[in-house]
Amino acid sequence: MNADPSSIPTPVLIALGVILLLHIALVVHCLILLARTPADRLVTGRKWLWAIIVVGVNLIGSVLFLALARRPSATEEQMPDLEPADAERVVRGLYGGDRG
Repeated sequence: MNADPSSIPTPVLIALGVILLLHIALVVHCLILLARTPADRLVTGRKWLWAIIVVGVNLIGSVLFLALARRPSATEEQMPDLEPADAERVVRGLYGGDRG
């Protein structure tokens, strides 16, 4: 039962190619996001486990990563209150010396 690829209509081949490219883009996006996410913000704390899930479980693995793997970052309520001098020190540390 060997199907001849030349018997598949061209619009179907184009649609399959587009779906394949979208799937590859989603996996690459998830892997880049995984690399940029600190391990302490992951549900399991193990990046290698999520990399295997994203690559090995195809579309479902990518959707699971996007939906379940990451904990939310700190919100404004969870951020410590800074005095103006402390805030200025943080800004100088992030952006360099004198600003003005």
